[in-house]
Amino acid sequence: LPAEVRESDDRVEVRLEVPGMEAADFDIAVLGNALHVRGVKRVETESVQGRYHVLECAYGEFERVIPLPAEVDEARAQARYRRGVLHLRLPKLHRGPQVRIPVEG
Repeated sequence: LPAEVRESDDRVEVRLEVPGMEAADFDIAVLGNALHVRGVKRVETESVQGRYHVLECAYGEFERVIPLPAEVDEARAQARYRRGVLHLRLPKLHRGPQVRIPVEG
């Protein structure tokens, strides 16, 4: 699956080219520092008669794991599928300022 990953100050955006799918066919999760995209591309059977002379389209199950350049807040993630492209907006997880912990001795 061809992909683009872009990082800005506040989010990571991912685009995947996955033509011929429905939005419900995707299973998307963030595990650790990686985005996992799974799905099933189903064969469209318009006619049972005839035979293929060229069959280059990929069908069946797929999985793509994409390393993320930053920690993201998966609870605020958004996904949209339109015209064969899956768009994901993953807000970065912002931690507070670093706090030093004093050591007693």
